[in-house]
Amino acid sequence: MASFEHCVKVSLTKLKANIELKQQQLDVLQAVFDGKDTIAVLPTGFGKSLLFQMLPYLMAEKFGKSKPMIVIVIAPINAIMEEQVRELRAKGIMACSLSYSGSGATTFDAEEDMEDTDCDDKVILPKEVTMKELMDGKYHIIYTHPECLFQSKAIAKMIRSKNYQEHLCGIVIDEVHMILEWGPEFRPKFERLGELTCLHPQIAHVALTATAKPESINTLAQSLMYKNVTVVAVNPDRPNIFIDVRNRPPNIRKVEKYNSFIEPLAHELDNKMEKFPLTIAYIENLEALGYCYQVLNSTLKEKQYNGKEHIPENRLFAQFHTDYTADMKKHIITDLCKRTPTTRLILATVALGMGLNAPSVERVMHMRPPVCLENYLQEIGRAGRTGQQSSAVLFFNNSDIASNRKGMTKEMVDFCQNTETCLRLQLVKYFGFDNVLYSGTKENCCKNCREKFKAN
Repeated sequence: MASFEHCVKVSLTKLKANIELKQQQLDVLQAVFDGKDTIAVLPTGFGKSLLFQMLPYLMAEKFGKSKPMIVIVIAPINAIMEEQVRELRAKGIMACSLSYSGSGATTFDAEEDMEDTDCDDKVILPKEVTMKELMDGKYHIIYTHPECLFQSKAIAKMIRSKNYQEHLCGIVIDEVHMILEWGPEFRPKFERLGELTCLHPQIAHVALTATAKPESINTLAQSLMYKNVTVVAVNPDRPNIFIDVRNRPPNIRKVEKYNSFIEPLAHELDNKMEKFPLTIAYIENLEALGYCYQVLNSTLKEKQYNGKEHIPENRLFAQFHTDYTADMKKHIITDLCKRTPTTRLILATVALGMGLNAPSVERVMHMRPPVCLENYLQEIGRAGRTGQQSSAVLFFNNSDIASNRKGMTKEMVDFCQNTETCLRLQLVKYFGFDNVLYSGTKENCCKNCREKFKAN
């Protein structure tokens, strides 16, 4: 059997990934290589997706297989799955995504000469995948929803087939915290994922997330029926993100509340245009989102297209929510994944977030606080993914953190109301760490540290 180090080197070569893996990434891969069930809590932007992308090659090399093995990746959102498949196909990797119901599958056609082309200029078209191709093991990374695995008889038969028993090397659950967040009510099939562990006890099982407290990790391990679990957890502090918390007008002054948030952004976008720092603004509801969109529209007028043809794809701002068209969602995600996106400001609901690889985001803003620190950390993690200096700005009023708001946690209330101690330290302590990674000046740490720095 080949050594772990050799298998890692081969895997990176196959993926055309000319990088040096972080120690925690190697720890996860080593645990999987050794056949251990693994839960990895790695910050947004740390490189979680690379881990499961390596598995078909890592395990094939370990077992002396002539072709890559198969990995099933369970993920919660269509648009993100499709974008990751698109990126993998652009590298020549055989990847596809199954539909929610399991009635179909999609991949993308990649041109043969693409690998020497600039990523932003690549054009690859969607293509249907046949059940025969899936059964024959043509695709090595298969993205799916848990609903598909438990509701589709054809897919259930496929993963129990002899070919998959021989060539399936791993089941990965991405954004595994969704089991706790969505399982009981919204998407109960997430709670059944432990059945897959029992169905395939001989292969690697990996659960990935950016946000999980120590007690949550234990709950997840039990739910997934993992045995002899290896946990790899990294301090979630993002030193390059300045943390800011601000008050906003009360709900009774609705228009003023909305304007205090969107008008400064509209004027900044009007002044800076394409130099506006790429910003994701999480908006509290569709009514507020529609209002903010109209303010941007009336403020920028003709300038919103930046001198280009007046079509939505050329607009400097965009909206992203569950009711938006699938085509526009795909366009926004594809644009955000570019090094220099046309879109500079995205008004979004929580539908935009998980699994998004947007390298140029410099600012994340919350019009209203999420109900828990897990969601907050997950969402601010969209910023500064390539190490650029970024900021996270959170607005709140007393109604936003009231005890009668469904799901609101005491820890989130305490975070919003904290005006004395370091917000960064408060955040990492919640996730079980005693120290921050940030080592710069107090002025650039968080709002509270900056205020103390100025006072001195």
